[in-house]
Amino acid sequence: MTASLPDLPEKFELFRRHVLDPVNEDQLLGYLKKYTTDPAYTGAHFHDLTYSGPSHPDHFDIADVASLSLLSVTLNGPMARELIKNPGLSTELAREPDRDLGDLTDADVQKLESNDGLNGAWRLIRRIHGVGATRTSKLLARKRPRLVPIWDSVISRVLGLDRTKDYWAVFHLALTADDRALDERLSALAEKAGVADRYSRLRVLDILAWMYGRDEKNYENEVFTELDAEPDDE
Repeated sequence: MTASLPDLPEKFELFRRHVLDPVNEDQLLGYLKKYTTDPAYTGAHFHDLTYSGPSHPDHFDIADVASLSLLSVTLNGPMARELIKNPGLSTELAREPDRDLGDLTDADVQKLESNDGLNGAWRLIRRIHGVGATRTSKLLARKRPRLVPIWDSVISRVLGLDRTKDYWAVFHLALTADDRALDERLSALAEKAGVADRYSRLRVLDILAWMYGRDEKNYENEVFTELDAEPDDE
């Protein structure tokens, strides 16, 4: 029996329409340009940070741990050690190579959400004491920037996502609705802003939602340091 796909939350649909509306193009391009040029936005370099070379796509290393600080979260020593030393994570990550979420079929997304996809990797990371959805999503997005959307307190409020269950499928639905209108719009905005070679379409959506939440809604980002355990928000 095939599992049913989730509906798009009302806030996500409103934001999707906001991005699609040509009237808002200058605002959206301004967000992308500001995020990538203003030194205050360290998250612009989240995927750029390396140690001695590019990180392996199926193995977490010290550069992946350090990159989290660019997105306002950190791991303590025991968290980092468990992440890097867990051999099962490599096996789970290898189940799903990076590719654009908007290019997946509904069946692909259902697999992605299952234990045959990245759900196993998500669960292994979440088992690390003190690691919640925010850290987990950012770690997986570091490894699969085209496939896994970032989850944090600002983005979840802008898009009306009160929990992480099915959230990959929800993002896929938003990207592919109306003959992939949002997916194509994000690609066009990335080209106009000069960031198409730097960020995936999914990462562009993350940035736009985060900037909109901070600029228009005055939402504050939750910061989790190595001393902070995240709430159970699944």
